[in-house]
Amino acid sequence: MRPTRRRVLAAGTATLAASIAGCSGGTGADPESEPGDSNSEPEETDTETADPESEDGWPWDGDIPIESVTQYHEPSCECCGEYVAYLERNGFDVTVETRPDVDALNATKTDLGVPESMWSCHTIEFGEYLVEGHVPLEAVETLFERDASVHGISIPGMPFHAPGMGMPGPEPLLVYAFEADGSTEEFVEVG
Repeated sequence: MRPTRRRVLAAGTATLAASIAGCSGGTGADPESEPGDSNSEPEETDTETADPESEDGWPWDGDIPIESVTQYHEPSCECCGEYVAYLERNGFDVTVETRPDVDALNATKTDLGVPESMWSCHTIEFGEYLVEGHVPLEAVETLFERDASVHGISIPGMPFHAPGMGMPGPEPLLVYAFEADGSTEEFVEVG
């Protein structure tokens, strides 16, 4: 059977959906993997470099001119709950809007204008911007400092060594900027 564009896209969407659904089991991809790749094993973390004062190893003492945010995710997603806790520990009032399943969550992402190539397991409305996935607050702060004319930022997939997923790893996390039209570009490395 010859692969068609429709079959390739359907297979990619199914893989991404399985990855997002898998977040309740704590699986994920490393920062270098493509969205939907959940076959990577976590590397050992150098816990000596993590801040012992920070419960999750992701300390932040910056400033973002937003006090409350809204996060969309499925109710069974444990790492999404960990990311909410990360935001709350850092002083944000988080409203959680759960979606009953992957299809409903994906519809929300589409309605908000998150390009499919940038999808992760949760989407956050941070004022005028969208933040997709396990993005460290350091990158969100950079977004506001630059007053970037983008629709949002993302760490696609579910990388290990990101807030809500695990302690910082040896390599920085690459954060992408995106537009509602689907265009993306590298934004900043953090971690």
